[in-house]
Amino acid sequence: MKEKFKQIEAVLQNFIEANMAKLFGEEQAENELASRLVVAMQDNIHTGEGGEVHAPNLFTITVHPDYAEDLSSNRGLLESLAEVIQQAGKEEGFRFAVEPGISILPDPEMVASEYAVQAYRTEDDLTETQALETIDTDEGDIPPQAFLIVGGSQIFSLECDVVNLGRKLDNNLVLEDPRVSRHHAQLRAVRGRFMLFDLGSAGGTFVNGERISQLMLHPGDVISLAGLPLVYGQDAVRNVSETQEYKAPVDSGDGTTKNIRDLTDLDLGNF
Repeated sequence: MKEKFKQIEAVLQNFIEANMAKLFGEEQAENELASRLVVAMQDNIHTGEGGEVHAPNLFTITVHPDYAEDLSSNRGLLESLAEVIQQAGKEEGFRFAVEPGISILPDPEMVASEYAVQAYRTEDDLTETQALETIDTDEGDIPPQAFLIVGGSQIFSLECDVVNLGRKLDNNLVLEDPRVSRHHAQLRAVRGRFMLFDLGSAGGTFVNGERISQLMLHPGDVISLAGLPLVYGQDAVRNVSETQEYKAPVDSGDGTTKNIRDLTDLDLGNF
């Protein structure tokens, strides 16, 4: 297995050296990107009972906001890098449930010259009113095991047909950030997908750098609530052992709970 990862890293390094010079503004950053991608992949590999190796297909690169816009604008280059990851992995016998994707996640606390790479496994293919009251939807309309990655290190499971996001305590997901409005945005399950609505927020709601009023989400989309980043994922299979500790849900007083969990407490895939 170790030799397989060495081969993948070599392929990625050749592509990065030929196509991504100075993309991060630091030569050392490019030199380390291939190895960090491989480490993230290795940390999230799962070997099935038949010996089949399942690789992660969603990669996030967390960078300082000064670099995030430039990186996100190079969408074609990031897609090509994702294709190289898939091709190199398949050549080494790895299985990808869907085509890999790379998302850029801005973090103002990140040192300008630093970045972090994480990987996740999802199963679903990447296909495509602002009132706060609950709407009538069939249970089957809720996307299976959808989630938000909050702050790059925690997961919030999306288990309701309507999910309100904001700073006020009556939201399903409370985001204690002064940039976020009291009732900032809402997710609604529509025919097996989540639609994101801006609720007239002061700072705006953005998806992949574009300001939106409403938009159907796809796995890997980077959401920004007035600058606070979230990543949307779907169909992650999270088998949790009895020994793993959860953060206790917080009762908001209105029957809703905040079921945000440490990312390290979850196994994000077991196909």
